[in-house]
Amino acid sequence: MPLKSPSLFWRTFTLLMLLLIITALAWLQSFRVLSEVPFSKGVSQQIISTVNLTRYALISSDPNARPDLLHVLAYREGVRIIPKESSDTWKPLHAQGNIAELIDSQTKEVLGNSTIVAGEVNGETGVWVSMVIEGDDYWLLIRNDLLDPPFGTTWVFWAFVAFLVGTLGATVLTQRTVKPLAQLSEAAKKLGRGEKPDLLPENTRTAEIEAVNHSFNHMVRELERMEDDRELLLAGVSHDLRTPLTRMRLEIELADLPDDSRDAMVSDLEQMESIVNQFMAYAKRSKQPLERVDLGAMVYETIGDMRLRTKDDVKIETSLMGNLFVMAHPTELVRAIQNLLVNADRYGRTPESGLLELNIQVLRQGDEAMLRICDKGVGVPAEEMARIVRPFERGDTARGGAKGAGLGLAIVVRVVKRSGGHIKLSSNHPHGLIVELVMPLANKRNEKPVLEEQTAPTDTLLPRNK
Repeated sequence: MPLKSPSLFWRTFTLLMLLLIITALAWLQSFRVLSEVPFSKGVSQQIISTVNLTRYALISSDPNARPDLLHVLAYREGVRIIPKESSDTWKPLHAQGNIAELIDSQTKEVLGNSTIVAGEVNGETGVWVSMVIEGDDYWLLIRNDLLDPPFGTTWVFWAFVAFLVGTLGATVLTQRTVKPLAQLSEAAKKLGRGEKPDLLPENTRTAEIEAVNHSFNHMVRELERMEDDRELLLAGVSHDLRTPLTRMRLEIELADLPDDSRDAMVSDLEQMESIVNQFMAYAKRSKQPLERVDLGAMVYETIGDMRLRTKDDVKIETSLMGNLFVMAHPTELVRAIQNLLVNADRYGRTPESGLLELNIQVLRQGDEAMLRICDKGVGVPAEEMARIVRPFERGDTARGGAKGAGLGLAIVVRVVKRSGGHIKLSSNHPHGLIVELVMPLANKRNEKPVLEEQTAPTDTLLPRNK
């Protein structure tokens, strides 16, 4: 199953957060690099001052008082003086970036190139500096915290505050950017389902969004006007056709004609009237609100109303799950189900026997309800399935003699699309057609399993009859 693409909100939010994080890291790196020179100068100056003051203090002090002076320097100032031996081992000073090299070079500029600035002597870490007192070599150990970063750990708190403020700012900015697009997307979905969307605000502070909303609202008004004109045109045509059709049928019934000719002419007139009714059903836009409808119960009642089970040449198997509620207009949904059953009755019969064998199921698939109608007729070629669901398109006459205006499936598509669903056609092996109506559930609770051999619908419905 392919991964779902992230929404525009999360894509924009993620990009903004990455930009903020990268900018903050770049700023910290720049601050660290720019602070190396002044920090190294301060450390080297402190080292130089400590070395010079210690040397002058020891040289100018009374030899008998030197032990006390060394004791005070060690315990109060953290400074120790150790004789330097030829066998001593030492390692260079270690610090972040170029700080160690800068401290070493700046210290040697004042104390001489023979001065050693080490980070470890004989396995003991610290800031070690070599110096000469009255011809003797010594190591001077300065406190280890001399190389601590100048900003300490305070930056962690401020970094957290900056991250929190940046997150809130990115969220608000992303919401303000995505909200108009979300409104436009929702309005487009309603328009695609055949509903009239609410007009989008045209007084926004963003010129581009204002222009898009204005254009969309203008498009909605124009589409509504065109729909009204088309509905008025078809209503006038159907009204004008019904009168002569009725008159012609009356004249045929009263005329002295052979029964075969009369029946054929009446059948043609009935087909013409059926085409006119289909035109009206397709052209008329429903403005009725959608309701919660039990799909299984609706299918069960429609099968009963059409008296399909009473026909000798019809065999129906049903497996209908109850309490699968979808959002639809009851009358429109009944018309859609009737169109599917009429198509199955007309085109789904077995060529050899003329028997109509239907398998009708209502089941749940995840968060959707599905109506599946399977016949065992000649079926529809795969390349024709996408075409026959379009308005005024009919299947191959070899499938059983195509009649009507080609609006049956188009009406079904419109009804299901208005409910947020879709229709799918596929082949029924070894032969036949499968029509599936998939609609999102309006209520996921109170679902109950299929009931066997039930003769009448109840609150939970549903039958499985053969």
